[in-house]
Amino acid sequence: MAYQLSFSDKALKSLKRIPRSDNERIIAALEELAKDPDSKPNVKRLNNHAEAIFRLRVGNYRVLYDKYDALRIIAVIDVGHRKDIYE
Repeated sequence: MAYQLSFSDKALKSLKRIPRSDNERIIAALEELAKDPDSKPNVKRLNNHAEAIFRLRVGNYRVLYDKYDALRIIAVIDVGHRKDIYE
């Protein structure tokens, strides 16, 4: 059973600022992640970030998210270019 995607206001605002072609790639990657969040090679656990626990790499963009296994939810916290997202 797939996980549900939940987006923070910050993530939605960030997605709107990303060019359409990249935006579509990010959404497609998130939909694939929701199908099976434990078997993605572009996922890394973060140690020093206050909000997100995981990051998904999609080209030059990064998606910061948290995963709630009991509720089967992936909460997308922020989306941004790799040079800006970790600030």
